[in-house]
Amino acid sequence: MKLLGKWLFFLMFLTFCVSFWQKDYQRIAFEKEHKLYQDLVAPFYQNYPKLRELQLSEAIKLRHDLLDYVRKLDKDGWSYKAIQKGYLEQLAVRGNSYHFEQLYSRIRLIGSPDFQKLWQQEEMAQTPQEAQKRLQLLLTYLKMPDELTGQSKQTQQVLAQLSPKLSPTDPFWDQLSALIQACYVNLEHIPYSRFNRKIHQLRYLISTQQMEWVRSHYGNKGKTDADALAKYLATLEDDDYALYESSRYHNKVASILDANGNHQAVYTDNIPQTNYKILIHFHSEFILSESGQFLVALDPDNLTRNSIVNGSSFNYGNQNDDLHRLLDIDPILLFDPAFIEKAINSPDATFLVPDLEQQRDKHNPIYSRNGKSSKQLTRAAVKKFKKLLHHYQEIRGDNKTSKTQH
Repeated sequence: MKLLGKWLFFLMFLTFCVSFWQKDYQRIAFEKEHKLYQDLVAPFYQNYPKLRELQLSEAIKLRHDLLDYVRKLDKDGWSYKAIQKGYLEQLAVRGNSYHFEQLYSRIRLIGSPDFQKLWQQEEMAQTPQEAQKRLQLLLTYLKMPDELTGQSKQTQQVLAQLSPKLSPTDPFWDQLSALIQACYVNLEHIPYSRFNRKIHQLRYLISTQQMEWVRSHYGNKGKTDADALAKYLATLEDDDYALYESSRYHNKVASILDANGNHQAVYTDNIPQTNYKILIHFHSEFILSESGQFLVALDPDNLTRNSIVNGSSFNYGNQNDDLHRLLDIDPILLFDPAFIEKAINSPDATFLVPDLEQQRDKHNPIYSRNGKSSKQLTRAAVKKFKKLLHHYQEIRGDNKTSKTQH
């Protein structure tokens, strides 16, 4: 009996030793794997001296979590400076709770305050490789698919990774555009790759987010999207937006031959109407139909063929120049989503952009209407929108005067 007891004691001791060795081995392996980040987390302990009073098990767990989440952020693509200033210095320490996962989740929401704390710590990319690394971080956080399908479920899943608080005038969009420009600097054309295709298709998602932001903040039931956009523009300075940029690429029309062999115009949705463009800081693009509807190819609420064929997309360029053509126009043929190409080049009709001469010709059988050229029709639609904008500017002016008097 005594011998059996000794054996049991020995087995328990052996089990303890093996367990201790396994844990120690795992700890050493973990420390070795995270060696690059040990100096990075050292200041965290200096900022919270009471952490030295933790019990051994608590101290080990804290160190494990610190190193683990710092490694995650590094693998995501953040710089050490951003991790130090935007993450470690922002950790909320309340008792023995450090909220690592909650903060990490908020950081992964692009444009959120916690994301911005890291984003603003990043230096401007100096090389295309640095820019691509930052952009890949964004694509990862977005869970950007290889191909946009136009399906509402997919669109909403990706949009959920963008903060709904990002307004069209948020500095983030200018910073993103500068990053794109740095990524493709000195190129004559953008070659095909999965990364480049995703970056191009991202433009449609951004336009959708910005459209939904305007609808959410300024839309009213029974009112048009044009009404919501006019309300929003009335809150901005005049030089924040442009009303008369060319919308030629957003007025595609198809044609068929009638029984007499004459060309007959075929409009998207079979509605003869003109679309016009409003730009904010050149980057944020809003295309509206003559009836006042936002045209976005990924519109989850009111999708039409006109939205897909003539919809808006965020501009990476700063103005109408060669850079704008490189980043925003030429990639369309190579990188556009298949569902947009299918809508434009359907078996029943192919919708084409008018050339400059066709756009100006008030007698053109396809692009003119009621004796007015495509360009004249567009200017008339903008003029109507401008009256709506002035209406809301006057209301804001009256409200400001009233507040001043009181």
